[in-house]
Amino acid sequence: MESFALERIYRFTDIIVRTAYINILVIAFSLLGLIVFGFFPAIIAAFSIFRKWFTGYSDISITKTFWRVYKREFVRSNLVGFIVVLVGGLLFINLSIAEVIQHEGIRLTYYPLLLVNILFLGMLIYLLPMYVHFEMNLVELFKNAFLCMFAMPLLTIVLVVTIVLIYFLFTIIPGLLPFFGFSLFILVMMKGALISFERMLGFSDIAKE
Repeated sequence: MESFALERIYRFTDIIVRTAYINILVIAFSLLGLIVFGFFPAIIAAFSIFRKWFTGYSDISITKTFWRVYKREFVRSNLVGFIVVLVGGLLFINLSIAEVIQHEGIRLTYYPLLLVNILFLGMLIYLLPMYVHFEMNLVELFKNAFLCMFAMPLLTIVLVVTIVLIYFLFTIIPGLLPFFGFSLFILVMMKGALISFERMLGFSDIAKE
């Protein structure tokens, strides 16, 4: 009984240490790419490592795998990131304009724009996990990430609530940010997305090794 408890403690501690190390790698490799060009490749590399762990490859070299994915996906991940930032920025600007402009016609667009912004954020929960788990072109990637949000609505809600709770945790304990500010969100999103992928039909044939 005691050895079982010690084993559980060891495994939990190991997960914490690995998760913190990945967060440090995300920060370091984002700086390596001058943040603008390094952020999305680093995020994709982190998603790839968590995906490996959750699919049975727990003994991989974290640093080597991170660097390999970072280099391989540098251009494509930045392209996806550019699309996300561009579309997200335009949606946010339009929502802000609709909120502050007093013209009645523009004010009427506020709630439809708010809904579009919410759906866009919901899609992002599945977008990057889908990026690392399936072989898809960009159009298929964005389309299927959007559809996945509705395929498992309860799971999507649970993921959103969990992400919000993690956010509040970091506002209460900001000292955790250097160690888990990115990696904890990535861990939750990847695990939740994999549950969704496993339950969706027609995806098994295009999953990566």
